[in-house]
Amino acid sequence: MAQYTAGALTNPAANAILADTGSQGQLGSGRIWVSSTVACAVVLEKRNAADSANDYSHIFPIAANAPFILSYPNMEVAIDGRIRLRLNAAATGQVQASILTD
Repeated sequence: MAQYTAGALTNPAANAILADTGSQGQLGSGRIWVSSTVACAVVLEKRNAADSANDYSHIFPIAANAPFILSYPNMEVAIDGRIRLRLNAAATGQVQASILTD
């Protein structure tokens, strides 16, 4: 199992990258974990091979002090594409997210 995370960020700015798989081909199944001391919104982004645009994105509201866990089945990305988690707006507090792949 691989884990991708930027670690616990304190007072992260808008658009902070919380986790990024780097260039991948097939991620397989896995989980996304997000925890925060403040309410925030995290965007799951499936990026193109050039890392210049999203092929897909979805925003998840995160409640304060309530861990968010999402399991996903096989996830295909473009050759050299990536998956990342981005903070939608600045937060005053701590936020951490991880992408775990099987």
